[in-house]
Amino acid sequence: MGAREDFRKATGFNPYTFQREAMESLIEGSSLIVRAPTGSGKSEMVLIPFIFKINENLPSQMIYSLPNRTLVESIGGRARRYASYKKLRVAVHHGKRPESSLFEEDLIVATIDQTAGAYLSVPLSMPKRWGNIFLGTAGSAMLVFDEVHTLHPEKGLLTSVAMSIESAKLGIPFVMMSATLPRNFMERVKALAKKKGGKVEIIDVEDEKEIKARARRKVELNTEPLFNETCLTAKEIERQAEDVDNLIVVVNTVGKAQQLYRELKANADRPVILIHSRFLEEDRSQKEAKVREIFGKGSSANEAILISTQVIEVGMDISSEKLLTEVSPIDSLIQRAGRVARWGDKGEIIVYNVEKKAGNPYAPYSKELVESTIDALKGVELLDWQTEIELVERVLSKPFEGYLDPYKFYERLGGLARAVYDGKRSYVEENVREAYSVDVAIYDDVSNLNPDDAWKLKRLRVDFRVLKGKFDQIMEVGEGIYRVEESFIIDEYESRYTFVPVSDKNEIMPFEFYIITGISYSSELGLLFDCDGDIKRFEFEERDKVINVVGEGRMRKESWVEHSRKALDVLRVYMLPRYDYPIRAFAKYFGVSKKELISWVELSVALHDLGKLNIYWQKKAGWRLGEEPIAHGFEKKGKLPPHATVSAKALERYLGEHFEDRGLAKVFYLAIAHHHSPWSSKFQKFKLIPNVVDYILQVYPLDDIETSLINGHPAGSLGFNYLNVADENEYYRLYGLVSKLLRISDRLATGGESYESIFSP
Repeated sequence: MGAREDFRKATGFNPYTFQREAMESLIEGSSLIVRAPTGSGKSEMVLIPFIFKINENLPSQMIYSLPNRTLVESIGGRARRYASYKKLRVAVHHGKRPESSLFEEDLIVATIDQTAGAYLSVPLSMPKRWGNIFLGTAGSAMLVFDEVHTLHPEKGLLTSVAMSIESAKLGIPFVMMSATLPRNFMERVKALAKKKGGKVEIIDVEDEKEIKARARRKVELNTEPLFNETCLTAKEIERQAEDVDNLIVVVNTVGKAQQLYRELKANADRPVILIHSRFLEEDRSQKEAKVREIFGKGSSANEAILISTQVIEVGMDISSEKLLTEVSPIDSLIQRAGRVARWGDKGEIIVYNVEKKAGNPYAPYSKELVESTIDALKGVELLDWQTEIELVERVLSKPFEGYLDPYKFYERLGGLARAVYDGKRSYVEENVREAYSVDVAIYDDVSNLNPDDAWKLKRLRVDFRVLKGKFDQIMEVGEGIYRVEESFIIDEYESRYTFVPVSDKNEIMPFEFYIITGISYSSELGLLFDCDGDIKRFEFEERDKVINVVGEGRMRKESWVEHSRKALDVLRVYMLPRYDYPIRAFAKYFGVSKKELISWVELSVALHDLGKLNIYWQKKAGWRLGEEPIAHGFEKKGKLPPHATVSAKALERYLGEHFEDRGLAKVFYLAIAHHHSPWSSKFQKFKLIPNVVDYILQVYPLDDIETSLINGHPAGSLGFNYLNVADENEYYRLYGLVSKLLRISDRLATGGESYESIFSP
C-alpha cells in the first residue's frame, strides 16, 4: 500500500499535493523542512508514514516535539487515533503528565524541553540515573520539531537544529515544521545537514487554494489603529464587540490582560474569559476547555469575549469572526491571525499600538522586530498565505540568517555539552527556554515549611525579569523571596534542599525556584503581585512520579551465568528486532557490518556484570570458593562494592585491542560502566575470582579474552567518563543506544518479566 492509500485509510481523505510529496520523501529516507499554512495537516503527513513504515523505511521510534503542553495533548490524541491502525504504543510526555517511564513507546509526543532532556541524558520528569536510556531513544528516533518559530531563536531553535542535522548525518530522518520560517533559514539548515552527509528536502507550500478551509477564507487586516497610535482599552473592546457574538482579544503581557479583564468584567454584557501563562495547570485546563466550548469548531453560538496573551497562538484550535491584537512580531501576528475565520469564511484582524513607556514598549518582544513588522504592514489590507510569506521574508530573513551564525551555533553546542557533563536539569532548560524564566510558588509561612517539602509545592513559571521588577514592591511590605537551593550528592538520587533569602534583586537568576510570601493567587485572575487574591499558599502535589518501574523488588536467587544468559536472551528476542533500523543506520555510518555491530552489543550485555565476579563483591554476597558465583537473590554480608565500573575496567584492555576506532571502544566501555548510573566515574579495587574465564565462556564465546582481561587493579578513576555531545556526537548517540539495549535487557532479565511489562499501568 502506498503513502496516498495509507493516508486515506487513516484520515478518510486524500492527501494534498504537498502532503503526498512530503510522505514520499520521508519514505525514501529524506529529512524534511516544511513551511505550510496553519491548519493544513502538517502533523498527519508526518505521523501516518511513520506509523505504516516503522522499523522498515523509517526509524523504530518517533519523538514528536512541541512547544507547549496544550499542543502535546492535542497532537497526542490524534497520534493515538492513527497509531491504532497498527496497534502501536503512544505516550504523551510533559511536566504535568510524564506517561513514558523509559521512552520506550513507539511514538512519544513531548514538549521540547522533555526531548532535549532525553537527548542530554538528563530526563526532566524521571530519575536522572535512567538518563542514558532516554538518550538511547532521542539519539536514534525520528525527531519531529513542530511550531519551531515559537522557540527561542538562539536556544530552543538552535538546539533543535543541532539535534536534527546530527540525525541526518547518521541517515536518520528529521522533520522541522512551521508556518513562518523564512526561506533562507530553511536553505541554510538544509545546507548544514547536507554538509554532514544528510539528505534533506524543503516542502514549501506556495498556493493555499488546494487547502479547502484556506481557499474559502478571507481575512481583512485593519492597521488604522496601529498607525493612529491607538491603544487597546476596555472601551474600545466594548465598541468592537457590538457587532459580533464572539470576540478574541490578544495582548502582549499578563499585566495588561488582567487589567482589561478587570475593567471589562464590571460592565460586560456577556461572559469574559481570561487566559494567560500564570495560571496553575488545573485552572488553565478548565479555562481552555471553556474556550474550546465557545470558540471551537462546531461550538454553539454562545456570546463571549476572550482576553488572552500569546498563549493562544499555537495549540488552541479556536476561531472568531473578529480579533483585536496589540502589535507583535510578524510570526506572532500571523499565528494570532490563524484564530480568525480558521475554518473558512470572512474575518477581520485589527492591530493596535502599545502604550509608550520607558525602555522597550514592545516587551517581551524585540523592539527591532516589532518596528520592522510595523514598517512591513504599511499598505497591507488582506492577509492571505502569499501575503504572509512575503511579510515573513521581509521581516525575518535577516534576523534568522544571524541566528545560524557559526559563533552562535557553536556556543549552543557548548551549552549542550555542558548540560551533559554536569547533568543539571537547569542546564537543559537553559538550552531550550523561550525566555529566561523562574519557577515560583507562594507560601505565606515559610518559617513552618520544611525545605525538603518545598519542591512538592505547585508552581508557576514567570519571566525572571518580571520577578526582579516586583522585588521592591514585595520587600516594601515586609515580605520575602526565598530561593530553593538543591544540593546533589554524587551517585545518590535524593537531593537536599535549603531556603536562601534573596536580599537584592540582582540575586534573582533564571532557571531557579523561588518561594514568595506576601503575594496571592486567584483562579479567576491568576498570579497577583499583591494580596487581592484569595489563595495565599499553594498546595502540595506529587512531583517526578516514577511509573512503570521495571524489575525492581522481585529478585530471586540466580547465578552469574544464569542471569547473564537471560539478559542475552532478552536482547536477542526483544531488543535487537525492535531496534533493527537504528542498528542498520549506525553500522552503515561506522562502516561495519550489522553482524559485527550486533556482536559487540551482545558482548556488552553478556559481560555487563563481569564486575560481580570480583572476589570482594562475591564475598559480600555470601559466596564461598568453589561455589557457583552469584548475581542476585542473596543475603548481603555488608555493603556491596559498585560493580558496573569494575566490569568496564576489567574489559578495558580487551576493548582497546579489538577496536581501531578509539571512539567505538569508548562507546562500549562507557555503556558497560554506566549500566546503573550515567555519571559513574570511579571504580574500587578488585580481584577477579579464580576460573573467571570459564564462567565468561559459558555465556559468550571469546577466543582471546584470557590474555586481555584485567584480573585485578587498585581503586581509581575511569580514564574518561563521558562522550562530548558536540565533538563526538555519533559516538555519543551510539553509546545511548547500546546503553538502552543493555539496561532494558538487564532489567527484564533481573525481574523475570516480559518486554510488554514495561508498558503496564
